[in-house]
Amino acid sequence: MRIRRYSRSVVASVTNFGATLFKVVFTSFVLGMIVVSVMHYMGVPVPSANDLLRGVSRLAHVFS
Repeated sequence: MRIRRYSRSVVASVTNFGATLFKVVFTSFVLGMIVVSVMHYMGVPVPSANDLLRGVSRLAHVFS
């Protein structure tokens, strides 16, 4: 009985973590699209995805 309760608890925790992670990623994506759209509308130069990834890789190299 204890093992079943423990496994249910673990499964519930993992499910909650997955749902929270999905919400965070989805919300970040939507807010990012809104910010990019507003920047584009205002005429601010928006960096390409390649430029952003290059910057992230440089930061990763510096901090490693």
